[in-house]
Amino acid sequence: LSFISKTENNHDFYSSQTDEDFMNMKFKKDYDIEQLNRLEQMSKEMLLNEYVLMERKNETLEAKLEDVKVGEEVNEEKGGDLENRNAFIEEDLSEKIVLFQQEVESLFTENKRLTDENAQMKKRINPNSSSSSDNPSSSSSSSSSSSSSSE
Repeated sequence: LSFISKTENNHDFYSSQTDEDFMNMKFKKDYDIEQLNRLEQMSKEMLLNEYVLMERKNETLEAKLEDVKVGEEVNEEKGGDLENRNAFIEEDLSEKIVLFQQEVESLFTENKRLTDENAQMKKRINPNSSSSSDNPSSSSSSSSSSSSSSE
Protein backbone atom coordinates (compact mmCIF):
# COMPACT_ATOMS: atom_id res chain seq x y z
CA LEU A 1 0.00 0.00 0.00
CA SER A 2 2.85 2.42 0.82
CA PHE A 3 4.38 1.62 -2.56
CA ILE A 4 1.19 2.72 -4.29
CA SER A 5 1.08 6.02 -2.39
CA LYS A 6 4.75 6.72 -3.24
CA THR A 7 4.01 6.04 -6.89
CA GLU A 8 1.01 8.37 -6.79
CA ASN A 9 3.13 11.12 -5.21
CA ASN A 10 5.73 10.75 -7.95
CA HIS A 11 2.96 10.85 -10.56
CA ASP A 12 1.58 14.02 -9.00
CA PHE A 13 5.02 15.59 -9.08
CA TYR A 14 5.58 14.74 -12.72
CA SER A 15 2.09 15.75 -13.74
CA SER A 16 2.45 19.09 -11.96
CA GLN A 17 5.76 19.59 -13.77
CA THR A 18 4.02 18.81 -17.05
CA ASP A 19 1.15 21.14 -16.13
CA GLU A 20 3.67 23.89 -15.43
CA ASP A 21 5.37 23.35 -18.77
CA PHE A 22 1.98 23.36 -20.50
CA MET A 23 1.03 26.62 -18.77
CA ASN A 24 4.35 28.21 -19.76
CA MET A 25 3.91 27.21 -23.40
CA LYS A 26 0.30 28.44 -23.40
CA PHE A 27 1.36 31.75 -21.88
CA LYS A 28 4.13 32.23 -24.45
CA LYS A 29 1.73 31.43 -27.29
CA ASP A 30 -0.91 33.85 -25.97
CA TYR A 31 1.70 36.53 -25.36
CA ASP A 32 3.06 36.22 -28.90
CA ILE A 33 -0.46 36.49 -30.34
CA GLU A 34 -1.17 39.62 -28.29
CA GLN A 35 2.18 41.12 -29.30
CA LEU A 36 1.36 40.53 -32.98
CA ASN A 37 -2.10 42.06 -32.54
CA ARG A 38 -0.56 45.11 -30.90
CA LEU A 39 1.98 45.52 -33.71
CA GLU A 40 -0.69 45.08 -36.40
CA GLN A 41 -2.72 47.92 -34.89
CA MET A 42 0.22 50.33 -34.99
CA SER A 43 0.76 52.90 -37.70
CA LYS A 44 3.97 52.91 -39.75
CA GLU A 45 5.33 55.79 -37.68
CA MET A 46 4.64 53.94 -34.44
CA LEU A 47 6.27 50.81 -35.83
CA LEU A 48 9.37 52.80 -36.80
CA ASN A 49 9.53 54.31 -33.31
CA GLU A 50 9.19 50.83 -31.82
CA TYR A 51 11.98 49.58 -34.08
CA VAL A 52 14.30 52.47 -33.12
CA LEU A 53 13.57 51.83 -29.46
CA MET A 54 14.40 48.13 -29.86
CA GLU A 55 17.65 49.03 -31.67
CA ARG A 56 18.70 51.28 -28.78
CA LYS A 57 17.92 48.58 -26.24
CA ASN A 58 19.87 46.08 -28.33
CA GLU A 59 22.89 48.41 -28.52
CA THR A 60 22.78 48.99 -24.77
CA LEU A 61 22.61 45.27 -24.06
CA GLU A 62 25.46 44.57 -26.48
CA ALA A 63 27.59 47.22 -24.74
CA LYS A 64 26.84 45.66 -21.35
CA LEU A 65 27.70 42.22 -22.69
CA GLU A 66 31.01 43.54 -24.03
CA ASP A 67 31.79 45.12 -20.63
CA VAL A 68 31.07 41.82 -18.91
CA LYS A 69 33.30 39.94 -21.36
CA VAL A 70 36.15 42.41 -20.83
CA GLY A 71 35.71 42.17 -17.06
CA GLU A 72 35.85 38.38 -17.21
CA GLU A 73 39.01 38.49 -19.34
CA VAL A 74 40.67 40.85 -16.87
CA ASN A 75 39.70 38.61 -13.97
CA GLU A 76 41.12 35.57 -15.77
CA GLU A 77 44.40 37.40 -16.42
CA LYS A 78 44.68 38.48 -12.80
CA GLY A 79 43.75 35.03 -11.53
CA GLY A 80 47.42 33.97 -11.58
CA ASP A 81 48.37 36.87 -9.36
CA LEU A 82 45.81 35.98 -6.71
CA GLU A 83 48.41 35.27 -4.04
CA ASN A 84 50.25 38.52 -4.78
CA ARG A 85 46.99 40.47 -4.64
CA ASN A 86 46.05 38.85 -1.33
CA ALA A 87 49.46 39.68 0.14
CA PHE A 88 49.14 43.26 -1.09
CA ILE A 89 45.65 43.57 0.37
CA GLU A 90 46.80 42.19 3.74
CA GLU A 91 49.75 44.60 3.81
CA ASP A 92 47.50 47.50 2.87
CA LEU A 93 45.01 46.56 5.58
CA SER A 94 47.69 46.31 8.26
CA GLU A 95 48.98 49.78 7.28
CA LYS A 96 45.46 51.18 7.53
CA ILE A 97 44.94 49.55 10.91
CA VAL A 98 48.14 51.15 12.26
CA LEU A 99 47.07 54.53 10.88
CA PHE A 100 43.64 54.22 12.45
CA GLN A 101 45.13 53.22 15.80
CA GLN A 102 47.42 56.26 15.70
CA GLU A 103 44.45 58.47 14.83
CA VAL A 104 42.45 57.05 17.75
CA GLU A 105 45.34 57.72 20.13
CA SER A 106 45.70 61.25 18.77
CA LEU A 107 41.98 61.92 19.20
CA PHE A 108 42.06 60.49 22.72
CA THR A 109 44.97 62.79 23.64
CA GLU A 110 43.23 65.81 22.11
CA ASN A 111 40.00 64.93 23.92
CA LYS A 112 41.87 64.76 27.25
CA ARG A 113 43.57 68.12 26.57
CA LEU A 114 40.26 69.77 25.65
CA THR A 115 38.58 68.35 28.75
CA ASP A 116 41.35 69.78 30.96
CA GLU A 117 41.21 73.12 29.14
CA ASN A 118 37.43 73.22 29.56
CA ALA A 119 37.75 72.58 33.29
CA GLN A 120 40.34 75.38 33.63
CA MET A 121 38.10 77.84 31.77
CA LYS A 122 35.17 76.97 34.03
CA LYS A 123 37.36 77.71 37.06
CA ARG A 124 38.39 81.10 35.59
CA ILE A 125 34.79 82.06 34.81
CA ASN A 126 33.48 81.09 38.26
CA PRO A 127 36.41 81.39 40.69
CA ASN A 128 34.14 81.98 43.70
CA SER A 129 31.50 79.47 42.75
CA SER A 130 32.69 77.00 45.36
CA SER A 131 33.06 79.63 48.14
CA SER A 132 29.73 81.36 47.40
CA SER A 133 27.86 78.09 47.51
CA ASP A 134 29.45 77.32 50.90
CA ASN A 135 28.48 80.69 52.42
CA PRO A 136 25.06 81.90 51.23
CA SER A 137 25.06 84.89 53.62
CA SER A 138 28.08 86.47 51.90
CA SER A 139 26.14 86.89 48.67
CA SER A 140 23.19 88.47 50.46
CA SER A 141 25.42 90.86 52.42
CA SER A 142 27.21 91.97 49.27
CA SER A 143 23.91 92.63 47.57
CA SER A 144 22.61 94.60 50.55
CA SER A 145 25.80 96.67 50.75
CA SER A 146 25.59 97.51 47.07
CA SER A 147 21.96 98.57 47.43
CA SER A 148 22.73 100.79 50.43
CA SER A 149 25.59 102.52 48.61
CA SER A 150 23.37 103.37 45.69
CA GLU A 151 20.81 105.13 47.93
